[in-house]
Amino acid sequence: MIKSLLISLTLLSTHVFADKAQIIDNLKPFFGQVKPQDISKTPFKGVYEVLTRDPIDSMLISEDGRYLIQGDVVDLNIRQLMPTSNQVKKLKQSLIDSVNDADKIIYPAKKEKYVVHVFTDVDCPFCKKLHKQTDKMNELGITIKNLASPLAALHPDAQNKMQKIWCADDRKQAMDNYFTKRTLPDAKKCKDPVAAQLKISQKLGVSGTPAIFLSDGTHLPGYLSADDLLAKIQATVGK
Repeated sequence: MIKSLLISLTLLSTHVFADKAQIIDNLKPFFGQVKPQDISKTPFKGVYEVLTRDPIDSMLISEDGRYLIQGDVVDLNIRQLMPTSNQVKKLKQSLIDSVNDADKIIYPAKKEKYVVHVFTDVDCPFCKKLHKQTDKMNELGITIKNLASPLAALHPDAQNKMQKIWCADDRKQAMDNYFTKRTLPDAKKCKDPVAAQLKISQKLGVSGTPAIFLSDGTHLPGYLSADDLLAKIQATVGK
């Protein structure tokens, strides 16, 4: 009986490995080398989830490695989209947490309940609109930690402007002044983190700004009012 069970388990593990090997071979020409530990089963029968790390994301693929599934997957029992992988969110949050707070522009809430990170571009009109909500967000207990993600294709001068802001003696005041008055500080060049943060935003899959990340790694793209952001936070990470 025990011998039979061991044979069955061996065959099962060999089958799973074979599935993963086929998936790795089929994905390699399109996505490069995929590690076996980045492939896992899903509740969706016959479908695996594959993590990618640059950018950090996930995809669904059939167990034979032939069919890549694009678009939303809906659980009809609960009538909800299949949630973003927790592994993806953890990887994203880990990358964000690797940035030293000293390299961010932080607007702390006096009675902090929540922390969000915002990848911003100072020439983005919706980033400006979001920045106007900072005081109200702080009043609601939300601390805002800003990181740089200048989008050169849309705003060719944004990176230079943001480097000046990050090199200012008072970064918060410099950011406030640019968003409200369009004035830049007379700051000397420094070893600023703007280019490094831009690379991080690209690895996180940020393609537009503002890009808001909650404390669990959830990515909320685009502008949200302070009240809407609070509602999203409470619905996602709890009260």
